[in-house]
Amino acid sequence: MSTLVGVMRTRDRSTLLRDAWLPLGVAGVSLYFAYPGWWAMGVVLAMCAPLVVRRAYPRVALAVLTVASVVQALTVESPTVSVVAVPILVHSLARWSSTAQARAGLAIALGGAVVGPANWLTGRGEEPTAGAWVTAVAGAAGIVVAAFVAGRRDRERVERETQREQEREQRRRLELAAHERALRAAAAEQRTAVAREVHDIVAHSLSVIAVHAAGGRALTQRQPHRAPEILETIAETARGALDDLRELVAMLRGDGPAGDGYSPAPGIGDLDELVSRLDGRVRLRVDGNRRQVGPVAGMTVYRLVQESLTNVLRHAGPGAAVDVRLDLGEQVIDLVVSDDGHGAAAATDGRGTGLAAMRERVQLHHGTLTAGPRAGGGFEVHAVLPAHRTTGAVSR
Repeated sequence: MSTLVGVMRTRDRSTLLRDAWLPLGVAGVSLYFAYPGWWAMGVVLAMCAPLVVRRAYPRVALAVLTVASVVQALTVESPTVSVVAVPILVHSLARWSSTAQARAGLAIALGGAVVGPANWLTGRGEEPTAGAWVTAVAGAAGIVVAAFVAGRRDRERVERETQREQEREQRRRLELAAHERALRAAAAEQRTAVAREVHDIVAHSLSVIAVHAAGGRALTQRQPHRAPEILETIAETARGALDDLRELVAMLRGDGPAGDGYSPAPGIGDLDELVSRLDGRVRLRVDGNRRQVGPVAGMTVYRLVQESLTNVLRHAGPGAAVDVRLDLGEQVIDLVVSDDGHGAAAATDGRGTGLAAMRERVQLHHGTLTAGPRAGGGFEVHAVLPAHRTTGAVSR
């Protein structure tokens, strides 16, 4: 509270100092012409003194100047230069004070514009003419009205500038808010993309490893010579997942390719190796020229097949067989992954994000994806993508 009072006092002193130079100048000129009339000099000082506080204390200034103006009109035979204090105060009230105070000042000044000239003209000992009286009153009133109008226009101009500045500041805040929202949205999109890639890499690889590890015990009891083959499949899958994760982390850190383990993004040419991991449970049929498919579309198809096979390993059952049919047409890429597993009866923990990630990938290509149990049993994923064909070898 004491700090606030100190700030207000400092502001008042600063305003008084800025407003003091004008009344000092008016008083100096008025005293020069009023000297040696001591009463007139006192009235001059009473007229000019309120101008010092015209902005800091407008009501006090208006009251003191009104009294001083009445005294001058009734006791001084002719007006002094100090009468310019009246339009100065009217302008100040119109510029800085409330509308009610400005109008009150204008009304009092207009009253003085009538009373003052009438008193000074009749005090000369001769009857003033109507023309002289009208001219004096109109001139004084015109000066007062002009000062009021100028003050209001100055006030309106400053208010418009203030409003424009507030609007600019508001626009800046809105732009900053929109930029922050865009950054958050971009960050969220990036997190989603990273989560999708990690899910595609880890979920499939761990599912393959789990299948081989679970079936390897029984198989090696019957066919011990196949143990190295099973272990090698598990090792290769683990190494591949580690390389993919290392590459992804390096990309996120901005380090570029992750050393010797870096490999190009998977595409349609990698589907044969992908399905071979499931030991003959997957039948792959590809119609069309694989080399005409662009790298982005190729990676999307690869991820769709990868996620579909991951879901088969998780939910279709140990004996489920899978058909992967890929038609690389001139206009569209048509992918169907179907199995003969549990279908609608498959157990789920309700926390899977695979289908949502697949649908998001397809929507990025403005394609369509449907997934659900088949009428005759099992589950089917059907995706249709624009071809986005290209020339040259783009997918391995």
